[in-house]
Amino acid sequence: MNRKKILSLLLVLILLLSACQPAVQAPPKETEKVETEVKEEPKEEPKEEPKEEPKKEVEGETTKFVDSVGREVEIPVKLERVAPSGHLAQMIMYSINPDQLVGWGRLPNKDAQKFIPQKYLDLPEFGAFYGAKADLNVESLLAAKPQIVIDLGQIKGDKMAEELDELQKQIGIPVIFIEAELDTMVDAYEKLGEVLGQQEKTKVLADYVKTTLAMAKENLAKLSEDQKGKVYYGEGETGLQTNPPQSIHAEVLNLVGAINVSDIPKTSGAGMNEISMEQLLGWDPDIIVFGPNSAYSSVSEDPLWADLRAVKDGKIYEVPMGPYNWMGRPPAVNRILGIKWLGNLLYPEVFDYDMKAETKEFYKLFYNYDLTDEEVTELLSKSTLK
Repeated sequence: MNRKKILSLLLVLILLLSACQPAVQAPPKETEKVETEVKEEPKEEPKEEPKEEPKKEVEGETTKFVDSVGREVEIPVKLERVAPSGHLAQMIMYSINPDQLVGWGRLPNKDAQKFIPQKYLDLPEFGAFYGAKADLNVESLLAAKPQIVIDLGQIKGDKMAEELDELQKQIGIPVIFIEAELDTMVDAYEKLGEVLGQQEKTKVLADYVKTTLAMAKENLAKLSEDQKGKVYYGEGETGLQTNPPQSIHAEVLNLVGAINVSDIPKTSGAGMNEISMEQLLGWDPDIIVFGPNSAYSSVSEDPLWADLRAVKDGKIYEVPMGPYNWMGRPPAVNRILGIKWLGNLLYPEVFDYDMKAETKEFYKLFYNYDLTDEEVTELLSKSTLK
């Protein structure tokens, strides 16, 4: 074998050996990173619960209402046209929403009219709906097209439910009665809110009544018997008509801690019991409060009154009037302001607040009327600001 052949064989052998060696992979560079793309699954948006639509009041829909004398009456759910059956009812409903009234049981008198816009004074007058003084003008009532008649006040005898049923049958319009005395006034406002669909406004008014009554009770507890003044509440042209402690028209006196000197039996009717000057001289009150349009302006110069302690001391006052008598004629929500007024007049150190500010607040809330400073001064000129 010559030398060339040997070299060729060696070269082939080397090549074969090289081919059998595993390939060496170069390590990845440190700067190179293997990125794995992770695809996020799309998040499922939370499903919104379907909103519950507010219940709409359908025209003509009715509901059953049980009134304060136990009558179950079917009344419209949506009320826009309401007839009040008298002074007390119209006052309370006016304080809630005068635009729902279609007329008056009795047109407000001149003292009240200056606090009431003319558009409401132009509404028709229906008269008394039932009772001894009933003079209802049915034609006028029906022409006003009320959806309901609402009566408010005291329960008037055992036959009231029958009388209301009879009235309802006569006029063909639902009639309901809601008791509304001082101790049930909060409940009356709450019920009226439901019936009239005015819960927001009636809650404000009910809370005011509740707060005032609680304040009077708390302040009454602070008064000792020695602090309580003997008070005579005189009405009528002569000032010699009065109301005993049991009368609804004297209730404000009791609530603020005044000792009502009118020691006479309670009689049925409107109060204003006639007394003699001899009786009044015997009681000899510390303070005399006269009703509006009574004897306030004349007693100081009248020799018949001169010997009374209250007259000698100048402690004679007149109940503010407008729109209504603050002591309770009629005995409606006006008495709530009467409590604040009389308490502050008799015991300002206990019923301690600014009566001018209180008066403005009340008129705004209950009469929808903004009093001027001059009007407040006039209202209180014969009492608080005397």
